[in-house]
Amino acid sequence: MSKLVLVLSLLGLTSIGLASSVEAQAGPLLTGLGGEAGFGTGVLDYNDDGSSAEIDLRPAFPNGLDYFGQRFTSFYVNNNGNVTFGQAVGSYTPEAFPLVGQRMIAPFWGDVDTRGAGRPSRNGVYWDVRPGRVVVTWHNVGYYGTHDDHQNSFQLVIESNAMLDLDHIWRVELRYARCEWTTGDASGGQGGRGGTPAQAGFNAGDGQVARMLPGSRTDGVLGLCRQSNVGLPGVWIINIYNGMPQEIVPSTGGGTQTYDFSGGGGATGPAVPPRRRRRR
Repeated sequence: MSKLVLVLSLLGLTSIGLASSVEAQAGPLLTGLGGEAGFGTGVLDYNDDGSSAEIDLRPAFPNGLDYFGQRFTSFYVNNNGNVTFGQAVGSYTPEAFPLVGQRMIAPFWGDVDTRGAGRPSRNGVYWDVRPGRVVVTWHNVGYYGTHDDHQNSFQLVIESNAMLDLDHIWRVELRYARCEWTTGDASGGQGGRGGTPAQAGFNAGDGQVARMLPGSRTDGVLGLCRQSNVGLPGVWIINIYNGMPQEIVPSTGGGTQTYDFSGGGGATGPAVPPRRRRRR
């Protein structure tokens, strides 16, 4: 099977019986989740290229999440703007999707560096796990090496239906409140721009299938704060059905058609260092 890269704009949203948090939210980021900044009690220590310990998802989703054909009951929060299933990932320069061996949801995969400190006002990576929902927030984070002159704020929200009885259907919200840098110094950037910019999207881990949001790995990735696929600037919503991200596009009959682009088959703690680190 030839390599298939699916790079498509996200144009809409189907109704799948999920309780929406969009309409009730005044700003792009969900807050009021407890903890020092209101984004949850789970928090990474200040770090560069680190990750959380394994986070149990069963308090939110008792039967786990079906993601690209495999069911997961845990994931890892990686400092560099993504979560991964199966293992932590410390890679700081975003490699073009699709990739082998990294089942990933990436709100903004770039070289985040929180060693400039300043929580709760900046450089916080938080998570909150509760029945039916997981929220991971990167709040006013800087970039490598220890730069805070430009900051980004973005959030990953994973939701199930209110009754927790539809294991094959869940939803991802990618929320962007502040977009000021694209690239760390070690990825060829200067002043937070240039080099290899950040990437946003979904990776199946099979080297064949991926979804990238508009602007990924270009300077245009900063547009995620202004654009949307649901009419709310900075908010992107993608349904996951039977483990596969679903795309909604206009149909020739004036309605919508759902396409499956699969191509086939909180605790505070120290950041776990990546398995391979660059020399500083």
